[in-house]
Amino acid sequence: MPIYYPYYDSTYFIYVLIPLMISIWASIRVKTTFGKYSEYTNSRSLTASQVTRMILDKNGQSDVSVERVGGELTDHYDPRTNTIRLSESVYNSTSVAAIGVA
Repeated sequence: MPIYYPYYDSTYFIYVLIPLMISIWASIRVKTTFGKYSEYTNSRSLTASQVTRMILDKNGQSDVSVERVGGELTDHYDPRTNTIRLSESVYNSTSVAAIGVA
């Protein structure tokens, strides 16, 4: 007699497990690439927050503020407060990776 699993649907594999595996793979790739390029500093020794401020000012976006936020790779833009928040590992870093994220 075959084992019957109630509420089992084979499409679960397609719609949940495959996207979950792809997102885990992507997350690992982002972290390893960030770690690799964190070893290279930029030639002008500017921090990611300074570069972000320079880019914003040159594009007439002086009303956008740049703040530090806790966590690692939790960088984001908050449109409600018009703020770019850079994670601790990015904010004061002079690495090429941090500037790329910012």
